[in-house]
Amino acid sequence: MSYEILLHTPEKTIKVKEFSDISEFKGNFQTDIDGFSVKVDFEEKGIATLASIKVISQEDKKCYISLHGKKENADLFSFMRKCEKECVLRQSPHNFTRYFFKMDINTMPLIAEDSGEQVKIFISDAPAFSDNYTTQHIIPEKGEFYLSSSDPGISPNFEGDDFSAYYHDVTAEKAHEWKFTVTTCDKNDMKSIRKAAFLAVECAFGDGDTSSVYRAMSFSGNYMHYRRNESGSSDYWIVPGIQYANCQYTRDSFYQTAILNAEMEEQCYKALRRGHDTESFHRMEYPLVYVIWSYRIKSRGGNPDKEILDECVKVMFENSKDGAYYPLCLETGAYHNWFDICCFERDDIDTYVQGMYVTALRAAKELGYDIGDGYEKAKEKYYSLFNGEFYPLSKKKQYLALDVFVGEVLHYMLFDELFVPDDEVLKNYRKIMTSNAKTKFGTKIVADVNGDFLPMEAFGANGYIEPGMKGLDTGRYANGGSYHIYEMLFHIAAYLHGVPEALENMKWRLKVDIDYDGTTHEYMHTVRGFGGKENQGWNAFIYKIWSDIMARGKADSEFFDFAEKLLSY
Repeated sequence: MSYEILLHTPEKTIKVKEFSDISEFKGNFQTDIDGFSVKVDFEEKGIATLASIKVISQEDKKCYISLHGKKENADLFSFMRKCEKECVLRQSPHNFTRYFFKMDINTMPLIAEDSGEQVKIFISDAPAFSDNYTTQHIIPEKGEFYLSSSDPGISPNFEGDDFSAYYHDVTAEKAHEWKFTVTTCDKNDMKSIRKAAFLAVECAFGDGDTSSVYRAMSFSGNYMHYRRNESGSSDYWIVPGIQYANCQYTRDSFYQTAILNAEMEEQCYKALRRGHDTESFHRMEYPLVYVIWSYRIKSRGGNPDKEILDECVKVMFENSKDGAYYPLCLETGAYHNWFDICCFERDDIDTYVQGMYVTALRAAKELGYDIGDGYEKAKEKYYSLFNGEFYPLSKKKQYLALDVFVGEVLHYMLFDELFVPDDEVLKNYRKIMTSNAKTKFGTKIVADVNGDFLPMEAFGANGYIEPGMKGLDTGRYANGGSYHIYEMLFHIAAYLHGVPEALENMKWRLKVDIDYDGTTHEYMHTVRGFGGKENQGWNAFIYKIWSDIMARGKADSEFFDFAEKLLSY
């Protein structure tokens, strides 16, 4: 296979350098061509080679860069699958206010080629550092590809949104810089390609520690979800996954940034100061998350935003009464918490939010706010939800639910203390895990008291069912799907309370995802068994919280050892 570094301008494509093999990707060189000055550096980074390319011009010009590869009969892959027809894959639709879009996607900006020997894998730097314009043009009919720092403006074999060609501005003072990394693996199955990609991203753009594939998987997914913040409230922010346009969400980004460095986390935290209407701190559990996140920012040496923090604490107290927190949702009762299309009556108390409220109050107190006796009252209201057998989804929805101990795990993470009684956690845990709620594809996020799927009416309030909920088949998403993060947090809570079987269930649940296609997902369909939304960013929090538990001497390496064994293919 031959390779070229190309410089694309609105007028023409310029060949900068040609290579006969990736073994020639080493050293550095600089060239002046057609009014551009191009500098290329290759650096060995563990199992990967990192290419750094910088382009400047003495005149105002426009360009973007590609790595072009070609060999007839080579099999070409994206991060998603083997490519059978020409396509241009993208990472961003460039409209942060638009939730629904039609775009041919590639979760990680990756192209792999198998020419009959070893598989070569090429990965662009995070989209954030190319103004969110990274693309991968793959032409399997010719064994040809372009890994690019921008967009050619075409969409072969895909009918969806229109995309225009985009060129970066360059001058003598303003360079266009792009990085890509190269690695190899011996097998051309998707699990092997993804594993090699995770490790290469860790080597090239992370800490370089390849001792844990699980850690590399958790880091690389979120590094590649990093985006330039097109709303302007910060330089960068992070998206939950490629399916979420180019927009950050408070709840997701709180979990995601736990595995990123402090500077990246600070950017995402600052991004929450913005004016667009995607979300508001006066909705759902967002003010609680912000208060909790602010305490974590402070504990990492950062500076919480006092203005927004004051507002969130105010909202928190305005929406609480007698120790209970009542999140502001739609009039229909939808968008009450993370479980967005499940409706709650406005005076209902949902257990997940109440647990988060307990933790947020403790965080507010530690941040210097006067909370009076609110913390104790909130805990008592939380305890009152226990019905003798389990903590239900809410006071009025007496169903099994896996999110009831999220606040408890966060409380432990921040304050090294638990607030739920051991015996209640044990009863709740065994009630669920010995019921029909546990399936071979994971445990249902909600279920009837015997573990069966709930009727659609259970997800409604006052006779109303959210239309998006009605469209879900049984076992999908909110309709009894198994959410990786919430099930794992449920097992972790049980582990912290001494439930003996919790660790084995953690291992089992991780295996469900990894066995499917080598990464984790937002949810597993508990009837059909497929994973939805691969590389969902918030799952990285499980790695982070477990590493913290180990650092506190509360767990050994058994779970992580098991994860590495799962990922050893």
